Order: sequence, then structure tokens, then C-alpha cells
Amino acid sequence: MIKLFAFDIDGTLLDNTSKVTDESKKALAKLDDAGIKVVLASGRVFPSIKYNQKLLEISGPIVATNGSLISLDGREVYKSYYIEERLLKKLYEFCLDYKMDFHFYDEENYYTNRLNLDRIKHLKIDNDFGMNYQVDLIIKNDPVSYLINQGKKAIKFQISGIDEKDMAKEKIIDLLEKEFGEDLYITASGDSLLEIGNKNATKWTSIEEICDKLGIYTSEVAAIGDAYNDIPMVKGAGLGFAMGNAKDKLKEVADVIVADNESGGALEAVNYVLEANKNV
Repeated sequence: MIKLFAFDIDGTLLDNTSKVTDESKKALAKLDDAGIKVVLASGRVFPSIKYNQKLLEISGPIVATNGSLISLDGREVYKSYYIEERLLKKLYEFCLDYKMDFHFYDEENYYTNRLNLDRIKHLKIDNDFGMNYQVDLIIKNDPVSYLINQGKKAIKFQISGIDEKDMAKEKIIDLLEKEFGEDLYITASGDSLLEIGNKNATKWTSIEEICDKLGIYTSEVAAIGDAYNDIPMVKGAGLGFAMGNAKDKLKEVADVIVADNESGGALEAVNYVLEANKNV
């Protein structure tokens, strides 16, 4: 019996233009009608997930920034896993040394030393009266020092455009793994970026914490996603789904592969769970 369903957002509930699909809204409404708890679990920062949660017309727990932030009610932060200050400084220095594009987040803000609008187009709020974003953008020459001086802590560090550099992507990953692999969790939601956070937090470990609070066994959890950062939760869940557009490594650990995010894959997974629950 599935009692909780965890969903990735980008490439799963959203289409290829980062818009909520009607099929996704229908899927989540079906789960609500069936009394199945929905958790949004994304690499996105907390305010961005809340924004999309509202568009999806649901409420409930949120796992943000690949597991480094947990909200039990979708409104307030329950727990955060931070990047140690010394490691944050080392990541910053690494990016400066190798001329890497980067940004990082605290619990609600986006920080960088230079703004590439193409990298944050998925965070843009679509309206007719000017440009706005789902998170506050803080651009400083030294954003790490600014964050520390404000008494804030980083919960996710992202390196973007690694496939656009003269240095081979594999070499960049190898350097990061050697320098930070023992101290930090390194994952990705796409092939051109790397997402780095506290080594004790993944989407799955945070879902486990939510289940513990709700009295739900992990065998009663379904999870669905499309990227490398979804592997822990799809592998750990009692029933794991991979989208048709998912990375091959995720498909290898999934129990079921459904249609892609442009073809109602999330709704297909929900219908599968509801049918399976009938037979329990």
C-alpha cells in the first residue's frame, strides 16, 4: 500500500519550458482524493518549490535543494543541512581558480558574483508587468563573504556550464571528487551542471525523515524523477518510477518506466499506484 508519493519537479511535473502541465495537476488531485500524501522533492530552493506547489494546487511537505532543507508543512523550515563555512570558501576558491560559473543558496536566496540570465530562466515568474523571479537574487563581487557577514549559511552550491569549458567535463568532476568527495554530496539534475551540498542529506534521507514524522514506512513510499539527483529516492522507495526522459542511470534503478514529461508520465505513474493500491 502506497501512502506517500514523492515527486521531482523539473523534467517530471513540469514540461520542457518549466511550466506546470494539466496532466500533473490532474495526477496530484487524484492522489489527494485517494488520501495519499504528496511530497515535492527538488534541487530547487525552498521559495521556488513553494511557488510551484501553489501552481500545482497542492500543499504538504517539501524537500528542497536535493534534501538539504525539509519543510513538514510546505510553509516553514523544519530542518536544514548546511555546507560548512570552510568548505564553502574552498568551493568558491575552486571556481575562481578554474573560472567556473557558480551560484549558491541559503534557505531562500540566490547568490552569485555575476548573473547569467539564461541559467535562471526556470526561476522567472511569467507575468505581463516586468521581470520577476521566484527567489531573491543577490549579486556581489564576493558573495561568500557577504553571506557570512549577514550571518547566513549556504545549503547548496551549484557549478554550471561545465560542458562549455576548455577543460573536459570528466576532468572537472574528477578534481571536485578528489577535493570534496569525502566531505560533500555531489550530484546533478542535468549534464551541464553539478550540485553540491551537505554529505548527510539527499532527497531520500530527507524523505525518510518526513516518513518518520508521519508514521509511514519507507516500503509505503513511491518516488518519481528524471535525473541523477533522483537516484537515491527512486532506488530507496518501495516503488520507484523513472520518467521516459530520465537519465539511463536512473532508469536502471527504477521499478517502472513511464512516459516522458511532455506525455503525461507523472499521471501514468499515479494511475499505476492507484491501481496497485486496489490489490492490497
